[in-house]
Parts: sequence; structure tokens; C-alpha cells
Amino acid sequence: MKRVIILGSTGSIGCNAIDVISRLENYSIVGLAAYGNYQRLTEQAKKLRPQAVTIINQKFYKKLNAQMGRALTFSGEGGVREMIDAVKADTLICALASSLGIRGVIQAIEKKMEICLATKEILVNFGHLIMGKVKKLGVRLIPIDSEHSAVYQCLEGRNMNDVLNIILTASGGPFLKKSIRNVRKEEVLRHPVWKMGKKITVDSATMMNKGLEVIEAHHLFDVPANMIQVVIHPEAICHSLVQFKDGTLLAQLSTPDMKLPIQYALTAPHRLPSSTPYLDIARVKSLTFTVPNVRKFPCLRLAYEALEIGKTMPAVVNAANEEAVRLFLEDKIVFSKIAGIIEGVMNKHQPLDGNLDCYLEAISWAKSQAKA
Repeated sequence: MKRVIILGSTGSIGCNAIDVISRLENYSIVGLAAYGNYQRLTEQAKKLRPQAVTIINQKFYKKLNAQMGRALTFSGEGGVREMIDAVKADTLICALASSLGIRGVIQAIEKKMEICLATKEILVNFGHLIMGKVKKLGVRLIPIDSEHSAVYQCLEGRNMNDVLNIILTASGGPFLKKSIRNVRKEEVLRHPVWKMGKKITVDSATMMNKGLEVIEAHHLFDVPANMIQVVIHPEAICHSLVQFKDGTLLAQLSTPDMKLPIQYALTAPHRLPSSTPYLDIARVKSLTFTVPNVRKFPCLRLAYEALEIGKTMPAVVNAANEEAVRLFLEDKIVFSKIAGIIEGVMNKHQPLDGNLDCYLEAISWAKSQAKA
């Protein structure tokens, strides 16, 4: 029996993970954590009967605890670590909407749990710290993002010395063929392919999501920025590619459904039947690939620049973006101002290197600057 803890169980990835695990034999959910949606967390806990639950926003702890019965109940970021300590688990799925769970992820790595990672901010902000521990302790970390899952699958059993490029695909978001001037919030939140949370949907519209994925790919696969390309692929059927030095391209294609990369992260290297509809390749009329317009989508350029600079700069870019997106969603800035806020914070930052606290301080600084 593989015992699983899910951080971010009430979000899109978390709910899909619960559905996937419910269909797998010999898998059991022993811990659940959410940021603030205590109502859904309560419903999940009553149905799944995990050993422990954690609500990160402490103001909801009493409401959650009153309904938990025998389950251990924790709160706050420290509660995530307490739950990981209290529950015997083999696998941690990290699907929180930000890097809030960083200390819990580190603790799980130190306990040599398998990590299934959907929260790209963990590697964007703290990549060299996380991957250093993963390699030192021999822990398996498998990506859940569809693009990184595709690359992971294309690289299985391959020699990295044979790799020429990693090619991440991007749908292009809602404004691939439209102007981004004076766009309304409802247009930004109307993704043409994926159903996601508001923050990541905005990131897709600015292409910052793809920029963050470039940084994540750098850490996951230990390749420099100049070996990571981005192409626009609006059909969202080819999830990423790897090009080898002999010119061969390997690609992973499937119906766009996050349940598939979630399941593979849990079961790799084994492939089991899934609930995802099979792709009928004969019905695919075309697969198109084009170069992204970085003048129209400057956030992609900013992410590459942050990766080249390194140290705390990627964490600062991510934090400034989080704050700018929050301001946009609260109708305090227009969509076109997001990239300018991020670049302004970058220009003020002196990159540093250090321990976890150093990076957390840089993140806090960047958010305060983005608000100004």
C-alpha cells in the first residue's frame, strides 16, 4: 500500500489527484492540507478519512477541528510539518498555489519520501536548495506539470549528454491572436484549453507561467537556459519535446487532461489504465508550432533574464509576479501593467545567494516593492 499526503487538496490539481488515487489499487490518502478552503477540506476528510488534516490559514482551524472527529488536525505552515511527522507516508504530492509548503517539502525530502511536485514555485524560488537535497539523499522527485512530465518521460533511460534541447510547449493563452490592450478580467480568465485557478490562468495569459516553467526545467533536468526553448502549440496535444544531438525529436502527446501526468507521477515507471480519454491521432487535423512573441509577452523574456542572473532573482521575479497578479485580480491595476511592475522590481534588486531564510527575505522584499 502506497500512503499519500496531498498538500493543496482543495485546488484543481489536488481534487484531480484525489480522483486519480480513488481509481488506483493499493494507494491510500493519509493526509490532506489546504490553505483556506476549510469547507471543501472538511468534505474531503469526511469522505476519505485520512489520519490527519491541516488548514494553513489559522483563522479557520477551530471550524475545521470541530468537524474532524478522530483525525489529527493541525494549522499553519508549521502544521504541515507536524502532519508529515505524525503520519507515516511514502509519497507527498505538493499542489499548493504558492511556495507556502517549502518547509514541509524539505521535511518530506529529509524523510526520503517520494515527491510528486505540481507547485512550480518551489523550484523557481528554491531550486538549487531543493535539488541539492534530492540528489544528496537519493530521493525521487517527479514533476506533475504536463510539460515537465512530458520531458521527464522523454528523458527516461536516456543519457543527458545526448540532449541538445528541451522544448516546452505553450498554448499561447487567450491572447495568442488577439491584442492585449484594454482587455477585461473575464477575457484574461477564459483560457482556451485548460481549466485552472485564477492566478495560474493570469500567468498563462501573460506567458509568465511558461517563463516559470523554463526556470523549473532548469532545476529539474540540470540544463542551462540556452538549452530550454519555448514554442507556441495551441492544440495543446504535444506537451513537450526533447531534441537529441543526432537531430531526433522525442515528444509526448496525449489528450490535455491533468489526471494523466498526476497518475504517471504516482505510478512511474509503470503505466496503468487511466480515466483520460485516449488520443485518436487519426482525428488530429494539425499540430502547429510557432515562436512566441516576446515583445507582446515580455514576462517570458523577464523569466529568462532572471534565470541567467540566478541567485535570488528568480524568486524575486516570481514574488513580484504573484503580487502584480493579485493587484490585477483585485482590479487595482490593468493587465498590461503586470510586466512593468515585475521589471521594475527586478531593476531594484541586488541578487544574493544563501540559505532558505535569505530567499524568503528576498521574496518578502519583492512583494513589498511590487505593492509600492
